[in-house]
Amino acid sequence: MAHQIAVAGASGAAGIPIIKELLAADHLVTALTRIGSNSSSKLPQHSNLSMAQVDYDSTTSLTNALQGHAVVIACFGVATPVGSQDTLIDASIAAGVTRFLPSEFGTDTENPKCAKLPVFANKIQALDYLKRKVAVNPSFSYTALCPGAFLDWGLEVGFLVNPRTHSATVYDGGDRLFSTTTLKTISKAVVSTIAHLEETKNRHVYIHDAVVSQNKLIAMVKKLDGKDWDVCHTTTSFAEADALAELEKENPDVTKGLFPLLQVSVFGDGYGGDFSTHLDNRVLNIKGMDDGELESLIVRYL
Repeated sequence: MAHQIAVAGASGAAGIPIIKELLAADHLVTALTRIGSNSSSKLPQHSNLSMAQVDYDSTTSLTNALQGHAVVIACFGVATPVGSQDTLIDASIAAGVTRFLPSEFGTDTENPKCAKLPVFANKIQALDYLKRKVAVNPSFSYTALCPGAFLDWGLEVGFLVNPRTHSATVYDGGDRLFSTTTLKTISKAVVSTIAHLEETKNRHVYIHDAVVSQNKLIAMVKKLDGKDWDVCHTTTSFAEADALAELEKENPDVTKGLFPLLQVSVFGDGYGGDFSTHLDNRVLNIKGMDDGELESLIVRYL
């Protein structure tokens, strides 16, 4: 069954592949773009894709754009200000939207240690706001999709390890396991969530393509090309303290402040980076990768 679906943050790392997968599933998609933005040029050309320029600070503007939509998906970046999803949530309710996917798409914000990290302040605030709104609007619901670290993006930019330069910053020895998922699989999970609305209602949903460690990824690359690696060893506790100190500055560098905290949430002890014990792959028909498929992916980034 085709739904009318709006995507906010449509031109971002997650937004574009999600839109492509929604269109492949024959949904009708509206890409919300900020008034005056030219980001729509990054989006695919498709008869089922329309654009709506909106004022993200105006409930009226957003409500008008969301009329007739069943689902709203927020794909904002980690540096988005705290409270920035509230207006979109209010407008979704006013327009009669029945399912809202907040800008999660990462590590486990249900984990108490993750929830305390400043990098997730916007996500935690949005989840609290959603829960309050759901409690008084029974026709409105949410799904918080957690795929762990982005696998393909993490290899491309060196967030996990960097196969192309054969270098890595390895945390806490590099053996800690974590869940990781490609943007393609994340996008398929979004589509599957829309096909399984009751099973995914008002909760976190966990998926992954694979469970790996930094050392396992490095070993796989060495197996593929035999080259030595330049590895810098550090600890997540040091990275967290350094990042928090940066954020205390009057004019902090977001890259030095927020992104190391994302790595802490993936690689750190007690942050729940491995979803194996509470996985929803079967609910959403996510197959996962074996080591051979993982190697076939990694070779693209050499």
